Amino acid sequence: MPGRHECAIFTSREHEAAESCWGYKHCEKNPGHKNFISVQDFKDNYLPRLQSDYQREKVRSCIDRTVRLRVDCTSQARPDDDDMAEYRGTSKMRVGTGFVCHVDEPKYEEPCVCPKCGGNVARKQWSFLVRTAKHVVYNTEEAKKTKIDFFYDDDICKSDGRMKSVWGVKVTGSRLDRDWCWMDCVTCDEDLGERIEKFDCSFVLNDKLTYQDLSQLGLLPSGGEDCDLALIVSHPHGQPKKITVGEVTHQDIENRRIEYNTPTCPGSSGAPAFRSGIFLLWSVHGGSFDKTSTENNHKLNVFQRLSRKLRGHKTELEQINFGYEWLFLVLGEHSRSTNFTF
Repeated sequence: MPGRHECAIFTSREHEAAESCWGYKHCEKNPGHKNFISVQDFKDNYLPRLQSDYQREKVRSCIDRTVRLRVDCTSQARPDDDDMAEYRGTSKMRVGTGFVCHVDEPKYEEPCVCPKCGGNVARKQWSFLVRTAKHVVYNTEEAKKTKIDFFYDDDICKSDGRMKSVWGVKVTGSRLDRDWCWMDCVTCDEDLGERIEKFDCSFVLNDKLTYQDLSQLGLLPSGGEDCDLALIVSHPHGQPKKITVGEVTHQDIENRRIEYNTPTCPGSSGAPAFRSGIFLLWSVHGGSFDKTSTENNHKLNVFQRLSRKLRGHKTELEQINFGYEWLFLVLGEHSRSTNFTF
């Protein structure tokens, strides 16, 4: 894969908390994280700016469905040129981000494959799909060693019981060239199951489909009339969930890759990156480019960038991050619904 991955690598789960806090405090990419908005701040002060209840609930759902992934295994099956090749065969922990994109109807009185049940019959259980980057979770071997953390939104949600965790089950679909995978998961925790059952994971394509104008959030110094915003929900450095907003700066149509200056950090790999427009247009965050080398590769866009600046288009954000679009892939063999999912 081009660029640098953005997994946070820790010594072990025992050292996770200390290394996560240290990485956040001493971050070199985004010192101080001034453009990273907490979940509560975003819901209190930014969501109300959107035009309709429909828009607000869609964005709120996107935030709630974003999960932290903690992976305790690196498979020997990864190739030599893989981002994580140096860790093959080890249990060194990495942290990334994922997104719940489908929840099945609950099942009753059936064997449950979660570690807690070990195949015993559970009164009620829910299966769901998490989408993330393939470099975060490569295969089923790694999925089984992946812990999915829901609602890790602030520093006290662990102690007060709001954060819920389950283990992955298997990888059911992936694309190495587009750096994404589906991971099947299951829970028989009825409190968690009832919450995720309420997630709105479908999007019916009809006349009521509306344009999502993220510029209403007012999170860039100047959008300009051609600005295409990109909003990312992630767990930087494995810390509580944050929201960042930036601008789409380049689109590689052939490779279905978009680039944006939305702030990201280690721990953001696999995060959902939503674009202004119809909310079906989103990408899986893949990593970060070196700014100088990327600008050299984009010399053909110099006049376009100059034209936008002359029209008053400005931004204070300089980093160059990227993700792979997957809109049309949803309609393929791995789709779990007759509706569009995102």
